[in-house]
Amino acid sequence: MNPEKRKNLLLISLAAETFCASYGLLLGNDTAVVSVLYLLAGLVFIFGMLIMPAARLPSINELKRGSAVKWPLWIIMATLAFITSRYWLEKIPLDPDFADMLPVMKVMNERFLRGEWKQIYDPVSEIWNGTKPIYLPAMWLPYAPAILLKIDMRWVTMATVLTSFSIILLLTRIKKNGYFGIALIVVTAMLFWWIFSRNDIHGLISMSEEGVVILYFVMLTLAVISGNPVWMGITASLCLLSRYSMIGWLMPCLIFLSDRGNKRSGIVFSITGILCFLLLFLFPFGYKILEQMMALPANYVEFAKHVWEFTPEVYWLNLGMGKFYGPHKMAMLHTTLLFLSFVIPILFMVICLLQKKWKLQNINLACLKLSMLVFYQFIDVPYGYLFYTCSFVSLTIAAVTLRKCESVRV
Repeated sequence: MNPEKRKNLLLISLAAETFCASYGLLLGNDTAVVSVLYLLAGLVFIFGMLIMPAARLPSINELKRGSAVKWPLWIIMATLAFITSRYWLEKIPLDPDFADMLPVMKVMNERFLRGEWKQIYDPVSEIWNGTKPIYLPAMWLPYAPAILLKIDMRWVTMATVLTSFSIILLLTRIKKNGYFGIALIVVTAMLFWWIFSRNDIHGLISMSEEGVVILYFVMLTLAVISGNPVWMGITASLCLLSRYSMIGWLMPCLIFLSDRGNKRSGIVFSITGILCFLLLFLFPFGYKILEQMMALPANYVEFAKHVWEFTPEVYWLNLGMGKFYGPHKMAMLHTTLLFLSFVIPILFMVICLLQKKWKLQNINLACLKLSMLVFYQFIDVPYGYLFYTCSFVSLTIAAVTLRKCESVRV
């Protein structure tokens, strides 16, 4: 397959995946079909990554090229993000009865800023008669500056989403890249406008903390592309201390690093990640809180049943395979999630490393994307804003891999 066809395959699958995660959801009763198409598009994208040349981060000089075009685009993007976010923040107040994530984090940060470290994970009496905080430090700590400055903490979400889009714009090669650069800008703009103009559908800006998660995963994607084990360890730890969605990738990553004769990188990656975990979570908050966090997945099945009973549209109007299981098979869905999240990435990595016919590239990067695709497709409760992390990972990968495509026989 020649370079142009490989780039086209990656671009088309990216466009299909992005459309299904955004405007495709407006098809209403057809979201079951959209969910399947989204999964297929993601799998094709992963295959496209494997047959593309090895991804590499561009140099500073390479990034400077075309900046005259990107600055006006960034100014437009930042202006639109600010205007639309202000509209949604004024229209939709922070209400724990509607979504309690950010209100709980607000209390956690207030305790942190008062120096009440031992009380951070104590029940929050003013919300749901004493709800227990369930958020890991990398999730709630980024909101501390907003609490300190007494501004709406949702501006942090907006800023992290905008930063993620800015990284993608910076990495995109527009000039001397055929139509691929412009096409990638169009696909990115589609997701950008969906996120900032249709917040009433997904609530990413007005009620979620997912912007922080998105930025962490964009940084993890860049770290995997760079191959720097320290950067990979730090970003992987930040991702795990916010969302578990890439946990199935950790073992395949170590297998990959060991197989490629770079066991030192695997050791450095592991030590760095463990140190970050110890410094950010275990040492400050103790083993008791860790046990509390580890016990949470056991409650997901009952919570999923509750969502099915009172708000079934969460399943029917969003992506994910949960809608095909129905309200009485949530335990089966959860088991499927756990099994596939750990087994599929390992099988994928082993098969890619053992096969000799094709000279596959970007194996570790493709495995990261696959682990996230599987996790979100079988997640217990598929809130719409959760899926955009996967979309940003795809856009970041495409921004790097579509910059250049040398001739490679496959």
